[in-house]
Amino acid sequence: MHRKSTSQIFELGECLAEAKSVQPEKRFGRWLKDNCGYSVRSAWNFISVHERLADHRERLEKHAIPSTALIELAKAEPDQIEDVIKLYDEGKSLKLSEIKALVGGKKDEAEELTDLRQLGGRTGLQKMAAAKLKSSTAEFHRLIAAVLVGLEEAVARHESGKRIVMNALAADVEINARHASDLFKDVVAPLVQVERMPKANLQHEQFGLKTGWGAVQHSLYRLGGVGSWPVRDDMEKWVIEIARPALRFAVHGEPYVVCADAATSPVVEVAKIDSDVTKNEQIAAEKEVKADETIPVISDDQQDATLKSLVAAGKTATEARISR
Repeated sequence: MHRKSTSQIFELGECLAEAKSVQPEKRFGRWLKDNCGYSVRSAWNFISVHERLADHRERLEKHAIPSTALIELAKAEPDQIEDVIKLYDEGKSLKLSEIKALVGGKKDEAEELTDLRQLGGRTGLQKMAAAKLKSSTAEFHRLIAAVLVGLEEAVARHESGKRIVMNALAADVEINARHASDLFKDVVAPLVQVERMPKANLQHEQFGLKTGWGAVQHSLYRLGGVGSWPVRDDMEKWVIEIARPALRFAVHGEPYVVCADAATSPVVEVAKIDSDVTKNEQIAAEKEVKADETIPVISDDQQDATLKSLVAAGKTATEARISR
């Protein structure tokens, strides 16, 4: 394990990450034992190298950093990682103990027990945000990997000459896709003003189907709303051409190629329901304004006569009460 090259460590981490993403929950350890001989801890070390050091891979491979150093470096914060690599760029050869000292080793136990909700100021806010991002991202990847498994099974059925069973697909993916969609919006999508409604609540931005993550956003939104699925043929085509490639992009990092008719197909309109609701609210608001500004159709004489009759009726009722 410790004699592998830097490039092989990254490749191993990538393979293990992909394997974990398609394993049923709590089965990864058993799969490792049966197929690889690695412990869960070792596998996570390699996966962390792949996930946390991917942006620095070329520089690390250039310096032929050994596996133990890579694993330790993957535990560091982004600025610490950069500082260590800069030392390698300057020609320095670092021992494992030196890397541990530079990245600070394990966090202080007191810091780990600190209630982040009690940390004020900008630092406290940043730590709260970082903790939320870490947990939400991990849960998002778990959910989206499970959704992809359902899509892969559906597409495999189609490729074998059978029709995709929409009820079965819905049971496999709807809830996970809905929760993943919420997490995606919460973690990634900026909040923006509703066009032409400056006083309305902010809404999450739609990235559009011309980008990989935009396709992921749309696919999760549609898969999470079975009630709005189109007819079988359209849905089957959309799953194969849009949803599956988008989720493979998110889970495996495969390039996402925009479908030629994605921009015009009614099946792939992102958040159409939300858009319709917003338009309806605006139409209703305009009608209320028009109603307030409408000129009465009765004449002034008719209004005076009506007012006099109301006053007379009120006077008669008052006199009746006094006489009693």
